[in-house]
Amino acid sequence: MARMIENTNLLVTAWEGELWVGMARSVTDSVYCCYLSDLAGDRDFQKKGIGRGLIRLTQNELGDKCSLILLSAPAASNYYPHLGFEQHSSAWGLSKGRLDG
Repeated sequence: MARMIENTNLLVTAWEGELWVGMARSVTDSVYCCYLSDLAGDRDFQKKGIGRGLIRLTQNELGDKCSLILLSAPAASNYYPHLGFEQHSSAWGLSKGRLDG
């Protein structure tokens, strides 16, 4: 986890006093695209707008021209459409260490 955060070039966090309640961790060129790799929140603080706020703060850091891209965990796939995200039919993934041919 520490290495993941160290190598992130855009990290936005949410706090309730001194309690860390959420984060949006992204990798971006800050011009064309931003991959929002993790959007996580404390279960006790879900449904309070923290995720939406973290996404909005991420967008504010990027500006108007940079597209936000993410891969959803299956359990969260119904969350993103109501925020305005559109499902993309041509996204592809390659497992670590695997390249055929």
